Amino acid sequence: PPSRAAPGARPLTEKEKQAIAAYRAALARGRLATRERRYHAAIQAFNDALAVDPTDARALAELGFAHLSDGNSHAAEGNFTAALAGAGDPELRSQIWFNLGLLRDKAGDPEAARVAYANAHVLRPSPATRGKLAGRSMCAVEVRKAGVEGAVVVPGWIELFALVGLGEEEPGPAREVTTEAAARARLCGLEGKGASHGPCAGDPPWIFPREYGTYTYFHNHVVFPRKPAGFVVADGGHSGGWPARCQGIRSVSGSTEGALLVVDAFFSGAGAVFDGEPAEEQRCRDGVSHHERTFYDARTGRAIVALRWPEGSAVDVKVEGGHVVVTGAECNERFQLDAHAR
Repeated sequence: PPSRAAPGARPLTEKEKQAIAAYRAALARGRLATRERRYHAAIQAFNDALAVDPTDARALAELGFAHLSDGNSHAAEGNFTAALAGAGDPELRSQIWFNLGLLRDKAGDPEAARVAYANAHVLRPSPATRGKLAGRSMCAVEVRKAGVEGAVVVPGWIELFALVGLGEEEPGPAREVTTEAAARARLCGLEGKGASHGPCAGDPPWIFPREYGTYTYFHNHVVFPRKPAGFVVADGGHSGGWPARCQGIRSVSGSTEGALLVVDAFFSGAGAVFDGEPAEEQRCRDGVSHHERTFYDARTGRAIVALRWPEGSAVDVKVEGGHVVVTGAECNERFQLDAHAR
């Protein structure tokens, strides 16, 4: 927010003093309206505060709570994630995470809610966070075992080409190529480049990004060769800014751990939150960055467990004795893998 001049700094101009006063007055109006449950008035007041400083994390957080209380979960989500990106104060960050927990509970996602409350608790333990986490893990890592999309097993290069597509093309039927050699050449020698420069360069697994049009938007396919033949293709997620508007950039890599396939991703929240289109030009705020790690059965492609945690969390994930072991950030968790993952 606007602030007083630091000791030794130049005196504030009259315009700057007026901006500080306007910001504080708007924040006070918004808080009063929130307490009185006049949420439309609160939303207007917090937007007035953001007109003075559009990046102010506190005003964004309180705007998010007003939107949540008014029933606009979509707007609240954007406000909270933008607030987290700019909030340095641990107490404020804890409040934002707690409110994100309320939002996740309202959406019917108890695991995401638990993780939000756990992040709030790590930053600032309180009776409220303890109450929400009673009888539940305080580990600030989101863990999903059910409902995780599995990888796809394909028998050869022709089917891989049909699944992945090529450059700006949509995925097509296998008839587009008729031999394994032709399919491999289409996938590994894009734009006339040799295999040493294409997506098949280096040791597998390989990352095949399928681009859409002239926009910086693509879908990541993580491709693991499968013995004696064929491939296991994992979904590495979307990246870029269109047509999902302000979707952030996701970098993806793959590795193997014995009979496990592992897909790691880092989602950068920079510019990930849509913030309107003033003068018909899209504007984006920064959102929350996070890490993702998903483990698959190398034989069947079945997704075993998917983990997700915010950037900056002191989390360590490793495979040990047939288990995925998660430590740090209040975590001491072990998730058993099936026989094929040992």
